[in-house]
Amino acid sequence: MLARRTRISIETFDRGVEAAPEVARLMAAELGWDKATVRREVDHWVRRVEAERHSQRMATDTEADEARIAAPEIV
Repeated sequence: MLARRTRISIETFDRGVEAAPEVARLMAAELGWDKATVRREVDHWVRRVEAERHSQRMATDTEADEARIAAPEIV
């Protein structure tokens, strides 16, 4: 949601990390998520942001791509 429907990851300093819990709670109400799913979704977003930040410190595009895709996909 945050990555595909908003520009929060490029337009805010924290890339949406602060908003993620509230967004997940709103999504939970619409999608019937339980608390464990909300926590998992927020954790996934935080790890994705961390991977993106890490990738920006890499010396080459190849290293950056590898660092960025190191964030696990949500299952």
